[in-house]
Amino acid sequence: MLGSMMGTLDASIANVALPTIARVYASPLDRSEWVVLAFMLVTASTLVLFGRLGDMFGQKRIYLGGFAVFGASSLVCALAPTLDVLILSRAVQAVGAAMIVSSTQALIVDMFPAAERGRAIGFNGAAVAAGLSLGPILGGAIVTYGDWRWIFLINVPISVIALAGAAIVLQPIRHENRGFDPFGALLSMIGLFSFALALSRAHAWGWTAPRTIGLLVTAVVALALFVIVERRVAAPTLDLSLFRSRMFAFSVLAAFVYFIALAGLIFIVPLAAQTALGYTAFGAGFLLMPITALNIVLAPFAGGLSDRVPIRYVATAGATLVAIGFFALSRVPAIPQVWQMVCALVLTGCGTAVFSQPNNSAIMGSAPSHRRGIAAGTLATARTTGQLVGVAVAGAVYFTLDAHLGAHGASFAPATSYFTVMIFVMILVAALSWTRE
Repeated sequence: MLGSMMGTLDASIANVALPTIARVYASPLDRSEWVVLAFMLVTASTLVLFGRLGDMFGQKRIYLGGFAVFGASSLVCALAPTLDVLILSRAVQAVGAAMIVSSTQALIVDMFPAAERGRAIGFNGAAVAAGLSLGPILGGAIVTYGDWRWIFLINVPISVIALAGAAIVLQPIRHENRGFDPFGALLSMIGLFSFALALSRAHAWGWTAPRTIGLLVTAVVALALFVIVERRVAAPTLDLSLFRSRMFAFSVLAAFVYFIALAGLIFIVPLAAQTALGYTAFGAGFLLMPITALNIVLAPFAGGLSDRVPIRYVATAGATLVAIGFFALSRVPAIPQVWQMVCALVLTGCGTAVFSQPNNSAIMGSAPSHRRGIAAGTLATARTTGQLVGVAVAGAVYFTLDAHLGAHGASFAPATSYFTVMIFVMILVAALSWTRE
């Protein structure tokens, strides 16, 4: 749980510090954005690789190595003398985060019997949700009341604690060493990196700009070659036979689409709260607390329920609740009251807790034991790529509507229009959840 929370928290905690970082290093804000992009791009493009390496050399080794890399690079981030050093160290930190996140689900599934798997994954899901939504809150508090370098420095003692605890508590998982597919691993990293970079920079370059189109074409070609290679090699980086399982394939797709909606929500609510309601960065991030609190409380129960009730019922109910939450958000007035926002976010938070953990359990439970590292890496890739798509789409839609409606930050209307679209996205997630079996 600690690894899951840190891996997701560090993807967003630096967002609110970008203006401060730009000022400290006397750099344009657009260039300081690479402090966030470097982390997200490297994480998204290496998760499948480390999932495979975990299956080969043992998940515990990858997990411990991840925290060692994560802690050491965090110290370098905190002491970085230049922005270039900070960006490079964030890329190395992302490698550590990918090693941690890709191993977590496989470790949990191996340690718990099938009858307790959903509840265990539920607890871990609570940590993922806490990391996702606490990032803006914790980052805002550190920047507002302390030194921004503690955003990175705080990871060092946590990494030491995690290393000591994991070394003692975690048991080595059986693994197989059937060889490695370097060409497939390289193609997957090129494809995922190009896709993620295009999505994350399209708002600045333009969706039809040569760089954006070139990266998307590169991604399509690399991923198509990756599929061809993986079908032919004896020890693939990604075992495509996993997708023959309707349960696995539909659950991964549902996770990808769900995280598009969730990441967009986490991006837009604090942004619109600051521009339309006059909130501070810390106060706007704190609006997401209902999602964090409800996931911490409800996720373990939802995971445990999926051990006793067919997953399709639990996950479909959760996705439907999220859709209802988006409907409530789409109906708030142009200048909403705080209670209206909170009520809608409570509905959404309940739905995210009820959907996410059973869906994760379905993905991990449908993978054979010797492929759980790859399954965990695939799930984490679906999550991180979905987050990138969600933020890119949310930003493009929000700022386009803001300019078109002439609101210029004075109205919540651009956000409510986006939430209307997300209702149908979550209906798609509900349909995938229902038809997965």
